[in-house]
Amino acid sequence: MIPDRKFRLPKDIPLEEYPKPEAYLDEARRLTDEAQEKDIILRVMGPIAIHYYFPDYVDLYRRMERLGECVFTDIDYAGYGKQRNKLVPFFKAQGYELEKRAAMLSGGTRLIFFSNRIPMIDVFFDKLDYNHPIDYRGRLENHPYCVSLTDLLLQKLQIVQINDKDLKDAMLLLLAAPVGESDKDSINVKYLAKLFGDDWGFYYTSTINLGRIKEAMTGVKALTDDQRAIIGEKVDYLCQYIESAPKSGKWKGRARVGASKPWYNEVSDW
Repeated sequence: MIPDRKFRLPKDIPLEEYPKPEAYLDEARRLTDEAQEKDIILRVMGPIAIHYYFPDYVDLYRRMERLGECVFTDIDYAGYGKQRNKLVPFFKAQGYELEKRAAMLSGGTRLIFFSNRIPMIDVFFDKLDYNHPIDYRGRLENHPYCVSLTDLLLQKLQIVQINDKDLKDAMLLLLAAPVGESDKDSINVKYLAKLFGDDWGFYYTSTINLGRIKEAMTGVKALTDDQRAIIGEKVDYLCQYIESAPKSGKWKGRARVGASKPWYNEVSDW
């Protein structure tokens, strides 16, 4: 009898057993294509998405010392909750097993799959709900493989205790991605302004983080002065646009309370 495979967190896997970065990139694309054939929408998030969007910037990304020895720890997908029931048989047919404990603890908001090929695939349904929620409903068709550039940036801006890796991800996004007024291969400033104009907490965290990006980029040796200037100009433009956009009554009421009360969701992972 063949013993069941056991799920291991990526950090617990010895380096000599760890899949090569190319395995993650190839498998994420393959699974997205296979899912699409079955009318299942899966869109990549995180560093793999950055590799897909900006292959010409991968060398800089690595020189920024954002990626560790393993490069990728997992494949993160966004999907639609209405397709949740299709995911377990789909991934089983692709050679993956469901991590049942995570499924039970998540309350249906995410599923984790694993195999000998890729140690962890994380699928989030409808939204990414950490310090501030990022709603993907109706937004996953903007790109054939990835969540939108706008939502990739939001994943970083929503983090209250933002770390060095997340700041570097945001720097690369702001360097490489155009800023425009649609989600067509650009960071959609109109969408950001509308979102932040209705949610003071998200606005507050994000504008603080935009300032942190400008501060932190001066210490990233891999960036040239011209690249820092591009990032800084885009940060300034985003901040000016967001500040000048209309604010809802809900936003104004919460702004009067300010940071004297918690403005974000506390998060813990299983």
